[in-house]
Amino acid sequence: MPRPLCFVALIVLASVASAASRAAEPDRTPAADDQLDGLLGGFALGGGRGPVRIDAATMEFDYKTKVLTYRGGVTVTQEDMTLRSQTLRVTLDPDRMERPREVVAEGAVQIDKGARRATGGRAVFDNAARTVTLTEEARLQDGPNEVTGERVVVYLNEQRSVVEGGQDRVRAVLYPSSEHGAGEAPGER
Repeated sequence: MPRPLCFVALIVLASVASAASRAAEPDRTPAADDQLDGLLGGFALGGGRGPVRIDAATMEFDYKTKVLTYRGGVTVTQEDMTLRSQTLRVTLDPDRMERPREVVAEGAVQIDKGARRATGGRAVFDNAARTVTLTEEARLQDGPNEVTGERVVVYLNEQRSVVEGGQDRVRAVLYPSSEHGAGEAPGER
């Protein structure tokens, strides 16, 4: 698949619990994992991809509802991925407390992994539905390539994503790899 088309496909594999789902899929090869571990893939919050580090001004845990809420300049890091937001709410699975059921990041959301970045006002990682939804001026970047829309929905199990325009149309700037070498913008060589 050409690199510009891969850019949108990168989002397809975003999952807060992707490491947990990998354990249930023994037939996946390392090469397939590399290809499928796009921008948000591997951000497991409790999976087997190393420790999750969370920095925030405050943390609150509601024992009744099993909801962790971090507020104030939240930064979450796991391996080479960083998520930043003003608040982060993690709803734990009542049957498996180590596994998040839903993670909601709100307020200037920014997710970085290498040269890839996703931004928006709100990101919802729904482990049960196996979807990731980025809203409020969603922007996806992979080097010079960029796609923007009001909402991006990633269907993890289907390996597809949908970018919706809302009041504005979907906008994409994609640099063909054959023209500028691996998706480089003019002048980056």
